[in-house]
Amino acid sequence: MAVKPLPLASFRLLIEYDGSRFQGWQKQGAKQTQEGVRTVAGSLEYILHGAGLHLVHLGGAGRTDAGVHALGQVAHLHLEAKGAPRPGELRRVLDAALPQDIAIRDIRACPPGFHARHDAVDRTYLYQISRRRSAFGKPWIWWVKRSLDLDRLSRAWTTFQGDQDVSAFADLDTEEDGRVRILRCEVAEAGSLILLRVRATHFYRRLARRMVGAAVACALGEEEPRRLLEDLRNPTEAANLSWGAKAAPASGLFLESVRYPGDPEPGPPKPTISIP
Repeated sequence: MAVKPLPLASFRLLIEYDGSRFQGWQKQGAKQTQEGVRTVAGSLEYILHGAGLHLVHLGGAGRTDAGVHALGQVAHLHLEAKGAPRPGELRRVLDAALPQDIAIRDIRACPPGFHARHDAVDRTYLYQISRRRSAFGKPWIWWVKRSLDLDRLSRAWTTFQGDQDVSAFADLDTEEDGRVRILRCEVAEAGSLILLRVRATHFYRRLARRMVGAAVACALGEEEPRRLLEDLRNPTEAANLSWGAKAAPASGLFLESVRYPGDPEPGPPKPTISIP
């Protein structure tokens, strides 16, 4: 006899977090307490279990690495329907117990079939480079102390745009082929900040940080933008090791937004902090 699936109460969450003290989004291991490896998903699950809610599945749209932040992480949450709260009640439960470096921006009911990762159209990451030392922004920027050539930076950054094999710039699992459609690469300035934004169908581990590191290396005159094109066309293991060593720090990287069918495209890049 087939087992009937449990009736579910399903929610779509919009979450922001400061990733400085997290080992990424994904829960690591079968058990996690607040004293163990700290992840965003693990922290949410800990609160839900503590509230007596029966968690079936929690999944995020993007697997942010250790130290990476989120302005607009999207997650699906499936609870057993029996005894499940309404969205407003669930938000109050989370708001009362969440640590200060996680905030729920929105909770709404969604169809049980909604999957935050599989249903996403594309994802956008934002990276913040500072041209000056900041007393307040250090956890959310990369202060590049040497002068950057913005023209070379822009030429290098936009080289990544298109249908690419990014094997030389990503940390791939054995089943991943390294191909991705990078829809748009943008550069903007805001005071002392340089904002690098990239929108793509999906991202491999450490891809965004290695892209930033490669573009900065070009802006510093350490590399030529044409080398990026060569390594996109003919990726090698040596190139992967080289760009891996130049990866930008996690501190400046934010998962800015996740788009779903019908969502508008993002507007111009905006800084997350203000550095005049």
